[in-house]
Amino acid sequence: MVLLENTKTRRVFLAFMFISLPVDHAVAQNQAALTLTGSATLTTDYRFRGLSLSNKDTALQGSFSLSHESGFYISTWGSSIESFNGAELELDIYGGHAGQIGNLSTNVGFYAYTYPGATDNTDYYEVFGSLGGTVKNTSWTLGTNYAFDQDGTGNQDNIYIYLSTSTPIGTTPFTVTGNIAYEDGAFGTNKWDWLLGFSYSFNRFSLSVNYIDTANTNSSAGSAGVVGMLSASF
Repeated sequence: MVLLENTKTRRVFLAFMFISLPVDHAVAQNQAALTLTGSATLTTDYRFRGLSLSNKDTALQGSFSLSHESGFYISTWGSSIESFNGAELELDIYGGHAGQIGNLSTNVGFYAYTYPGATDNTDYYEVFGSLGGTVKNTSWTLGTNYAFDQDGTGNQDNIYIYLSTSTPIGTTPFTVTGNIAYEDGAFGTNKWDWLLGFSYSFNRFSLSVNYIDTANTNSSAGSAGVVGMLSASF
């Protein structure tokens, strides 16, 4: 396959093959308070806040999350990327607390974006928070991520504010999803990005097709595009 002819992609593929293996749920069985979950994803383009970080090429992604019944959790997520200061992998580590206030869901925490192998100081950190709820049959989430001044952001701060929605189509396995976001600071000046898509779920798999576009990016990485994703969860 053409996908595996690239050395970078082969390395990342082998790393994420581990993620796609069946998970030993001994932790959850021995300590019912803990739950271990994971996912593996193949996407036609890795878009982050509307921008392509894979040079509009395919990317392999995977995640693990360990959560406690109290609401606290710690997770890791990774993706192959276009070479970035020598790094060909993005590896994120994040944790926080997910809870409930009345009919609203809450999520607050800390996020670390790391790029193993990068020659420069490209890692950076954010705090985040969100509220979520349901209006009729539409689920919504309003959230923000804030990066404080640090070396990895060029000693500037950055704020990202988003609203996402998800609406199932009747009793079918199809869902309509949407997202609109505003960003200002180190990674954009009055930048907007938005998404509109459809997803189809079957067993532990999910297939989605999304139209993604941006405004005020001054970069071809943010040009409009259609992105397909196939995910498996376990």
